[in-house]
Amino acid sequence: MIKILPTTQLIILMLSLFKTTYSCAVEVKITIGEWLPFIGEKLPHYGIVPHIITEVFSKFDVRVKYGFYPWQRSYKYVQSGEWNASAIWGKTEERTKDCYFSDVVYSGESVLFFLKDRPLEWSGDSESLYKLKNITIGLSRGSAKGELLKKAELKGLIKYSLGSDKTSTFRMLLAKRFDALDENKAVGLNIMYTQLNEPQRLKIHFTNTYEQWDYYVIFSKKVDENKKFLKLFNEGLREMKMSGVYDKFWRDFERGKYSMVE
Repeated sequence: MIKILPTTQLIILMLSLFKTTYSCAVEVKITIGEWLPFIGEKLPHYGIVPHIITEVFSKFDVRVKYGFYPWQRSYKYVQSGEWNASAIWGKTEERTKDCYFSDVVYSGESVLFFLKDRPLEWSGDSESLYKLKNITIGLSRGSAKGELLKKAELKGLIKYSLGSDKTSTFRMLLAKRFDALDENKAVGLNIMYTQLNEPQRLKIHFTNTYEQWDYYVIFSKKVDENKKFLKLFNEGLREMKMSGVYDKFWRDFERGKYSMVE
């Protein structure tokens, strides 16, 4: 009688045979970019997100090779199939055409940062979108627009202004180049407390959370072996969450374990 192995076990067996045949470790190549406080070249383990990814793949003896690039280039390398994957990204219709999406790695809060002397009355819901009428919102190049704000843009209520990177968009906000800045709350607060001085920080406030964004590892559809890497990653991530290790990593993050190293 032939025993049928579960999919994940079968993939692990195939990877083991591959390693034995070629006498080398299986490697997955993942592009990443600076996204403090979650990802950074100077952070321990490159930050909590790469640490989670590395830990998941290590359970299957898959080595991760990371490449730091600007976010737009990171995406192009995955889009073309030059690299296996990139981490981490929000899901958009355009990206689903090019990539397979993993299970959720991280969920973040989106807010609008604004200057206290130019307050926003918006409460972060769809019913009060009209309060954003005629404002310009800053967004760092390569970042995705939130669905709620895309609706406001389509209605002609708002328009966007792009900054070259996340820190420069905060400086543009301070210079009143636009009325508000669309950013992940944790990322924005990290920039404020690491890149701005106290007088600058005291000028800035933020709205209620207007959207919860889920972030994923994206795998290029142009790389055949990515289907097995995706299945392995999802299985390993689920096991990490069930075991409590995933929550432990985030508790360590909150306690400063992944803070910048000199």
